[in-house]
Amino acid sequence: MKQVLAALALLAASACGFQPVYAPGASSLADSGPISVEPIRGRSGYMLRQALQRELAIGLPGITEPATLNVILDDNLTRLAFQPDGAASRSSVVASGRYVLARESGTVSGEVDAVTDFAVPDAPYGDVAAQTGAYDRTMRQLAKNIVADLRLQLAAN
Repeated sequence: MKQVLAALALLAASACGFQPVYAPGASSLADSGPISVEPIRGRSGYMLRQALQRELAIGLPGITEPATLNVILDDNLTRLAFQPDGAASRSSVVASGRYVLARESGTVSGEVDAVTDFAVPDAPYGDVAAQTGAYDRTMRQLAKNIVADLRLQLAAN
C-alpha cells in the first residue's frame, strides 16, 4: 500500500512540473535567458555573479542572441575612522567592475563602482560579520550598477 501511495505522490509531483534541484539536467539561474555570466574569482566574485544572474534574468533591451558577460572585479576594504585605542570604528568596502558584454553583433564595455560604509561593532567577531554583510551589499549594488549601465548603453544604440 505504501508503494502505491509513493507512486501516486511521485506522479502528482511530476505532473506539476516538479524537478529536483540537483537532478541531472536541472535548470539553474545561469541557464535562464540569452545572457550567460562568466565565473568571477573569489567569494565577492561569486556573490557578484549570483546578483548579476538575478538582475539579467529578465534580459536586456535588444539582446535576443546569445551573449556572454565577463567582469573583472576589484574590491578593497578601507578603514575610515579609528577609536583612541587604535581599533577601527568605521570602514568602507569599495568595489569596481570592468565588464564586457560579447555577442555576435558586437561588444559593449564599461566600468562601474559601488561603495558601502559600515560601523564596526565592538562585539567579538562582529567586525567579520559586518565586513561580510558589507561585501554582500556592495556586490548586489555593483550588479545593479552594471546592468543599469548596460541598459543605458544598449538603449543609446
